[in-house]
Amino acid sequence: MIVTNAFNQNLTDESKQHWLSYWKHFTDEPYSYCAEQNCTQQQQHGVLVTQPKLSPHTLFVVPLCEGHSNSFVSQLEIDDSARIVPTELSL
Repeated sequence: MIVTNAFNQNLTDESKQHWLSYWKHFTDEPYSYCAEQNCTQQQQHGVLVTQPKLSPHTLFVVPLCEGHSNSFVSQLEIDDSARIVPTELSL
């Protein structure tokens, strides 16, 4: 599945860790890897994305490793087994 970076400026590491905590709170799966399709690194950040084909105006959170999080500029293909979580949920 292709996702698009929804945030044009860099988020701080602290913000990315908060989004990862949010993602973990709303997923009940023990998925601990970066969501990028071919990556085997552990997730370290939550990143805000849109999914143009599903809902282009809804923000979602996906877990990424530090390398993919810091280099994610436009689009990224994520693994089909990685869940995306909408940002509109309430804690």
